[in-house]
This record gives sequence, structure tokens and C-alpha cells, in this order.
Amino acid sequence: MALGVAFSSYVWRTVGLGWRKLLPYSIVGISWSTIHNVMSYIVDFDTATNINNYAEVAFGGYVFIFLVVSRSLLFYFQKRSNVFLDLLYGFVHFALLLVPMMEIVYYLNYKASFSTAAAIAVLQSNPGEVKEYFLQNMSLLSGVSISVCILVLVILLFKLNQINHVLCLKEKQLKNGKGLTKKILVASVVLCLSVALYTPKIFMGTSVVHAFDGAKEYLRSAQKFTEYYRNNEQNLNVIKSERHFSKPSTIILIVGESAGRNFMSVYGYSANDTTPWLRTQVESDSKNFLLFNHAYSSYGSTMQALEQAFTEKNQYNNKEFNQSFTIIDLAKKAGYKTYWFSNQSVKNTADTPVQLVARTADVTHWVEDDPSTQNRILYDGDLLPALKMVNPNENNFIVIHVMGSHELTLHRFPPEFTKFSQPGVFDLVPNYEDSMAYSDWVLQQIYDYAKSNLNLQSMIFFSDHGANPYRKRVADNIPFINFRIPLIIYLSDEYQSLYPETTEALRAHKNQYFTNDLLYELVGGVLNITSNHLEQENNFASSEYKYTRDTLKTDLGRKGLNEDISEDKIEK
Repeated sequence: MALGVAFSSYVWRTVGLGWRKLLPYSIVGISWSTIHNVMSYIVDFDTATNINNYAEVAFGGYVFIFLVVSRSLLFYFQKRSNVFLDLLYGFVHFALLLVPMMEIVYYLNYKASFSTAAAIAVLQSNPGEVKEYFLQNMSLLSGVSISVCILVLVILLFKLNQINHVLCLKEKQLKNGKGLTKKILVASVVLCLSVALYTPKIFMGTSVVHAFDGAKEYLRSAQKFTEYYRNNEQNLNVIKSERHFSKPSTIILIVGESAGRNFMSVYGYSANDTTPWLRTQVESDSKNFLLFNHAYSSYGSTMQALEQAFTEKNQYNNKEFNQSFTIIDLAKKAGYKTYWFSNQSVKNTADTPVQLVARTADVTHWVEDDPSTQNRILYDGDLLPALKMVNPNENNFIVIHVMGSHELTLHRFPPEFTKFSQPGVFDLVPNYEDSMAYSDWVLQQIYDYAKSNLNLQSMIFFSDHGANPYRKRVADNIPFINFRIPLIIYLSDEYQSLYPETTEALRAHKNQYFTNDLLYELVGGVLNITSNHLEQENNFASSEYKYTRDTLKTDLGRKGLNEDISEDKIEK
């Protein structure tokens, strides 16, 4: 590659082109060869034992060779200046600079280099989420500024690529240039063609391709989940309790989104009363509403956290998602009719692990598929009518997956529910608080309906991961505040009377530490079943639960909970 760079520079000068005209080619080559590596080095300097050696350096060099030699040959054979070629090469340079520029923008925003985790987030984003991301993270002024910068860059690259054929010929004559010999000409053509064939292979070895390949492999692996379930369902043995409720009953699991316990008044947040209903229930009825003080997420992103929460896979075993049984499997085997109600988006995205689990339920309902909710913002309150689909004369296990406090929080609550912000005004922290308060109201409506109509015996509320509205969310180097989540469990009087051992075990664990990748066992414990695919030592509802603050992990096993030395601190 180095020899090719030297030879292409020689050809450039031999045909009569000046060094200054190499500037856009050099910018592209140097950008590719340095930016990712520099960003990675800055990010990983304090922790990495080695820096990944991807193909950016080689790709930058080979791109330089191909563009320089091809333009030299075109110039050598053309008789006059060609604006079309100036535009073409300017556009190619701009297109090639997009990836290095995005690397810089990503680093400036997140203080991280682009990774597989970030690529997974990109691939799983739907158009609505992309729109909301830009609305939350980019003002009108910044959008206009970026557009102007792009326009200026395009014009600059066009200007730098302009070659005045007459002036260059004069320069060539003044320097007594003799043009290309046949050998140099043949060598140039061979080099150009060879590099054109080889460069795509080099591109496949760059970090950005590696990140997206890893993300696609992750998603492909997840697709094998359905096949495994069909072939191995008979291997799941579940023994139900011999004790039964007096009449058909319901257990509800509510999955919050981006709900951080540091911002919930039920957990002591004092700036505003963000969860008045939950706070009142816990304070006035601590016998039935059990609040757990030290729950954490296994990861700071929905998909990776919930694929573990909903299945046997966790941070402490070697199971793969696509070879794991799920909470839906347990509930079905325990004799429950299963429901999955969701306000998450499923359109325009590949099936995620969460969706794959959801689709195994007996009844599924996504709010965005409801004709009555088309062409407007969807709120978690739109899930409430789905509860009427549940038959009160059957035993039911219901999963309700809300949007909660997912970005853009301004769109997570109806304007009439505004309490702490100004209606329709984008303001990160007050919007987040309002989304919390609205979620609290939705939880109350679910509880009231299920208790009055579905013989509610237990309701579990937890979140996929936490959040910090004071700071931008990141895909890597996630701070602890983004792992701190709520865990609140309601147990009816009848439940507690029927299952005193489970109740006492849960009460005893009020101040124990828990990570939501162990939710699968917790659900099994609340269902009061035993199984060849349930580890009692992982069961938070069992006296055999073995984990402590010193043994639990988060961030997919990379961090210990004992590293969170400021558990109640909000980082502003």
C-alpha cells in the first residue's frame, strides 16, 4: 500500500498536476487512516490492554491510490477541463468522508468510538425513533448549522477538485514534463484495476463494517430462537403448585422503559412527586406493595437487557438467547393463558429478541397496529383498552410493555397530563419527570382494572434500564445511574395467605441486590412453580437466592454492583 501511494503520487506529478491539487485526496486518505484509530485510542487508553487493528489505515491508503491514479489517467487523456469530473470526484470525496466525520460526531457526543452495541441500536431503530432522536438531540439552529457546514464542505471539495487543463499543461511544459511512458501507463492501469478489485475486500475489514457485521450476526442468532422453541418445548418440565386461588386469577408483569429509580419519588426523589400513586401505595400499604431498594439492569440498552430478563440467559451462565426458554413458556406450562400488550414499535424493524418472545404469547396486541391510533402520537394509556380482551374466567399471565420514559419524553405523555414542564415545550428534565408521572397514572389504571375485573393476585413492575435526563444516553461506557431501576411487586392478601414462603422470601429481600437478567427466575418464583429450567439460587422470590452486592454484575458482566459507590447520587 505504501509503495502504491508513492507510485500514485509520482504518476500525479508526471502528468503535470501540482501537489496542491492532491489535498482532497490526502484529506480522505488520512481521515480514514487516522480518525477511528485515534478515537479508539483516546477512549480505551486507560483500560485496554491492546487496541484493535482494523483495516482503516490500509483502506485509506488504497482509496488514495485508486482516486489519484484514476484521476491522473483521465487528466492525461482529456483535451480540456471537465466540470463533470470535478463534480464527480468532489462528490466521491464527500461520500468517503461521511464515515470519518460521523466517527468524530459520535465521539464528541458520547465520548466513545462506534461499536457493535451502537450498530445494534442503529439497526433496531425505526423511522419514528430516528425522528424523535433528532428532535431531542438537535435544535433547529444546530440542524441549520450542520446543513450549512455540509454545503460548505461540498462546495470546498468541488473547488479543490477543479483542474484547469490549460494551466496544468503550461505547468507541465515549464517543468519539461515528458508525460507517461508506455511502461508507466501500463503499470498505472494495472494498479488502478487491481486496487479497484481489492479495496472492497479491505473495506470489509474496517471497524464500521465489523461493528455492523457483529450486530447482524447477533440478530441472525436471535432468529434461531423460534426454531429452538419448536424443537425443544417438550423438554421443559414444569411442576405447578398444588395450592390454587379460589377462582381464576391474573398475574401481570409491567415492563417500564428508561425508568430510573433515582428520579422516582417512591424511591425518595424530592424535586417533584413523580410517582404519587406508587409512593402512596408503598407508604400506606407496604404489606401488599413490596418495594425493593437495590434493583439494577443488566445493561443500558433495551434489547440486550430484556433478552436476558425474559429468558434463561443471564450474565452468570453461558446460555444463548436462541437456546433459552422464556417467561411465556413458564406461564403456559403453569396453565396460564398468556397475553402480550405493547406500546413499542414493531413496524419497519427486524424481529428483535423481545418481539420474538412476545410473539409466542397466546394473544398479542401492539398499539400501533390499532386502526384507532393511526396518524397520532401513541401514549401508554392507549394500552388500557386491551385489558378488556382478557377473559376473567381464565388464569391469565399478562405482559404489558410500555414506552414509559423513552426518548423523546415530551411525546410520552398527553399535553393535559403536563405537571412539571410547560405544555408542548421541550425541556429534558421536566419532560422526563412528567413521563414518570404519566407512567404512574397508567400503572394505577392497570392495577384498578385488574383488581376489579381480573382477580389480580400479583403485579410486578420493573424497567429495562434507567436513564439520566441531565446527560446524553450512551451505548458504551454506561454510567451506573443508567443501570439503576425500580422493582415493585404487589401481592394480594389471598396470594400471601396461599404462598407465605414466597411472600416472606420477597419481604426478606427488600434490601437485597438484584439484576433484571434474573427476572426469569423471579417470575417462576411468583408463579410458584418448579422446573428443570429454573435455578432456585437465582430466584429472588426464594430463600435459596444466593446473590449479593459483591457477586452481582451489570453492563453484561463487565462491572460489579459493588463499584457503584454513590447509589443515590444524580450526576448532573
